[in-house]
Amino acid sequence: MLTEYYIDRNRKLLPSQDFQFLLNEGFKYIERYGSKFWTDYNAHDPGITMLDVLCYAITELGYRADFDIKDVLTNKKGKIENHTFFSAATIFTNAPLTLTDYRKLLIDIEGVSNAWLLPTKTSTDADGYLLPNDSEATIYINKIEDKLSLKNVDKNNKVLQKLPLRGLNKVKIELEENPILGDLNTLLLEFAFWEKNRWVNLKIVPQFTNWNHPDAQLFKKMNKPSKITIDSVKKVQGIVYLIVNRYSKPTDSLHFRIFPGDIAEVDLIVHHFSKEKNVCEVISLFKQKKDKIQEVFSTIAVKLHQNRNFTEDYLCTEIVEKVAIGICADIELQAGADAVEAMTQIQIAIDNIINPKIVFYTLAQLVNEGYHSEDIFLGPKLTHGFLKDIEIEKAQLASEIHASDIIAVLMEISAVKSVRNLMMTAYTELGAPYTNAKNEKWVLKLSGEVKPVFDAQKSKLLLFQKNIPFLLSETQLMLVEQKVILYKSQFNQQKLQNTKNDFEIENGTYFDLNQYYSIQDEFPRNYGLGKNYISEKDTPLRKAQAKQLKGYLYFYEQILADFFSQLYNAKELFNINIDTDKVVENKTYFPVYLEKDDETGNDFYSKELYTDTLKKALLEGESDDDFSLYESKSLFYDRKNRVLDHLLARFSESFNDYVFMMYQLSQKTGGMGSLSFDYEDLIADKQKFIYKYPEISSNRGLGIDYLNATINETTKALEFHPFWNSDHRAGYEKRVAKLLGINEIPLRNIVAEDSPQTQWTVETKPTHFVFKIITPATNLQDKWDWAQLHFLDQNLYKIDNLGANFYLYLVNGTKKIAKLDMKFMSESEAYDYLVHMIKTMNIYYENFYCLEHILLRPFNNNTFLDDDLLTVCLNDDCDDEANNDPYSFKATIVLPGYISRFKNIIFRKYAEKTFRQEAPAHTLLKICWVNADDMLGFQKAYKQWIKNYRYYRINYSQNKLTKVKEAKYRKAVHELILALKELNTLYPEGNLYDCQLSDSINPIILGNTSLGTL
Repeated sequence: MLTEYYIDRNRKLLPSQDFQFLLNEGFKYIERYGSKFWTDYNAHDPGITMLDVLCYAITELGYRADFDIKDVLTNKKGKIENHTFFSAATIFTNAPLTLTDYRKLLIDIEGVSNAWLLPTKTSTDADGYLLPNDSEATIYINKIEDKLSLKNVDKNNKVLQKLPLRGLNKVKIELEENPILGDLNTLLLEFAFWEKNRWVNLKIVPQFTNWNHPDAQLFKKMNKPSKITIDSVKKVQGIVYLIVNRYSKPTDSLHFRIFPGDIAEVDLIVHHFSKEKNVCEVISLFKQKKDKIQEVFSTIAVKLHQNRNFTEDYLCTEIVEKVAIGICADIELQAGADAVEAMTQIQIAIDNIINPKIVFYTLAQLVNEGYHSEDIFLGPKLTHGFLKDIEIEKAQLASEIHASDIIAVLMEISAVKSVRNLMMTAYTELGAPYTNAKNEKWVLKLSGEVKPVFDAQKSKLLLFQKNIPFLLSETQLMLVEQKVILYKSQFNQQKLQNTKNDFEIENGTYFDLNQYYSIQDEFPRNYGLGKNYISEKDTPLRKAQAKQLKGYLYFYEQILADFFSQLYNAKELFNINIDTDKVVENKTYFPVYLEKDDETGNDFYSKELYTDTLKKALLEGESDDDFSLYESKSLFYDRKNRVLDHLLARFSESFNDYVFMMYQLSQKTGGMGSLSFDYEDLIADKQKFIYKYPEISSNRGLGIDYLNATINETTKALEFHPFWNSDHRAGYEKRVAKLLGINEIPLRNIVAEDSPQTQWTVETKPTHFVFKIITPATNLQDKWDWAQLHFLDQNLYKIDNLGANFYLYLVNGTKKIAKLDMKFMSESEAYDYLVHMIKTMNIYYENFYCLEHILLRPFNNNTFLDDDLLTVCLNDDCDDEANNDPYSFKATIVLPGYISRFKNIIFRKYAEKTFRQEAPAHTLLKICWVNADDMLGFQKAYKQWIKNYRYYRINYSQNKLTKVKEAKYRKAVHELILALKELNTLYPEGNLYDCQLSDSINPIILGNTSLGTL
């Protein structure tokens, strides 16, 4: 008999669902507080009857409150649509931070087989610390002239010390093999043509050593017979040398070396490549190979710069150099072992040690293996499945290969009895052994920047049985090779497509938890309640008594109905509005107006007792300071903030320091300028922070993506997007802004820099403010410049009337400069609008720029000059390793120190603390609160620099820079460095202490205030 569904005879109910428990508790209260007036405790007593009914209703509330939380949160559509609950892949994943994270990010890219991020060299300095990678240009420390230099000697011709820049990561990539173009990691092209009833196999190599060589651009200019002429085809010692000239420009030429698979076929190769059509076929293949590599490299560039750590950068991406490893060993097999199978397992085992494999897994596979979700989703979000950290870490670029590791795995093969005389040798691409890595018996040393690959052709594995050597036949060797290839093919298509990469958010069952059925229906008929109406023949006294009892019971009914409503609206209480400028509901209590009976649809039984104002009072409160009868505005602000604090605490986040700072600011005289402490703004700040939390948390350590590009799906080329007037900001910047209550930080002008105009518009949301210059025909430039620097200052506005209307004027002394394009009916209306306008514009202009110094480094010792370098202090009193390097792990934050909160020293201290706390611990920040003139100068230079920088970097990496492009960028970076030098912090004016002045009114604080002017 099936017993899956049954009611336990001895089941234990929760107190809220246990009718007898509730009834007994009610008796206790009656005995304690009503024993003097209560005469009968039997079931027929009306009081006991009421207690019975109420306890029964409470058990229904207890039953509903015990529903699974997913059922409570499910809405009418059968879904949990809550903007504070995030899926595992959304909330657990993070932007790459560790080396393993970056390798996962890169390996996930189509076309990439493996990848390595090398933050330092493998060699160390005198103190044992790993040396940083070499920067593109070499910078020297010139202490005599108190500056950095791109020359290696000072004015006395003394050799200078190098300045090593830190935070420059080297990226090495191994590309996947292409079924048509072969191995994309090498310039070598394997080719075959049909001649005399057989395939002629050969290998072709161009004259240059990397794809970024300028001559590689000729492939697309010389891929048709009409575009080329064959200069020469000749054989020299078994190698064919081919020279091809460009028809329209003979000075452009391509040189190839062709290696025949069979030396006897050299003449066939010479004859074949004497024809332009055949040569162009090879050039076209080289072009396709270069284009395919460039496509993958473009995707890599986009991914890397979208995930660049704050104050760090990358050197140009390189294809990893492969080093063939040959193994020589004598291997004794067990008696009766299958030699072919044993050799196959031996080669596979050696290959796995020298070149460990990386496999993508499905979510189901990792769950079945016992991985927890926080481990599965650790690191960046991937699209082709999941990678195991342990496999990534094993597949490092080895600096040593130990013979003991190889022997250990060989001894695990059941067919192997012993291993003797094991030797290891590393070979170059041309097949010659490295002189310092030849015939190593125990440890083979490598550079740590090359990938070792086991090469069976360069190995000699001798098999023995009973100490008698034997050689595998050619057929057996072919069989071994086929089995090894079959094994390796399992990893060629390792990326998973269309897999489930996230746990689904489980939806519950929707229930009308707010439905309330009147308790009056549960009373005996003689009470005349609910559906048991009083007879019209009853006396007026009896009718009045029934109404009186209804009114008495209404108190309990309202409380019960509100509890049911509160339970139903829990999904709203713990939610935030997707339009985060508004709260979801202006209430945390959810009273319900008992107008209709949910069971019958008729008027509620007690409605005849209600006054017309009850509904309004219940749902809207009794005054302007109420949101409902239960909840005043102050109570709502307190409860709503506590709910949001709870939601923030789930992520170990807190706004307490921000709230205390803002409150302290509001208590100071003029503490917030034209702003005020607004509880609804605080609620909106918290909601926006929670809504954006996955991005704010995941990208908290990222610098700005200075490429700002995507890959065109059709052409596979880079598409660049505009920086200015966009929301393109660094993850670090977005997080700090949210923590400071700055909700909009688009990359845009903070100070107007347009050419002089007769009017301008401040495009705030939802209102735009239009200003017009007074008498623009006279001194427009002067008026424009002055207005742009002062229109945020409320004290410089004057209200004046013209006829029956009033207007707002921006005045310089007694001279009207500009007028707000809006008229008012009264002076008070104009003043109120001025306060609103200044507050709105100050919030709009609350913004900042962040400049990472590593991005300003020079890229060429010949093009860049010493004046293009950041300034340093090299005098004895400031000469140390940190001060001598203005580039590594340093950044400058530039803020307008003349608006709203930014003028206040309390806010500045809190903001500086936040900027520094949220930055990586090893970074050093310079924070400048500047005046409008300095901000305008920096803004112009920064805007021009960031516009040019990405094109310079792309052209630099692809070796496409011209002198004109280099000069243009050098000018942009030079002007930005000059603007940086001009930055000075603007301090608020303070007061010297005086007996007549309170010491709390802007006292003079060294380093934080200025004396002002007389």
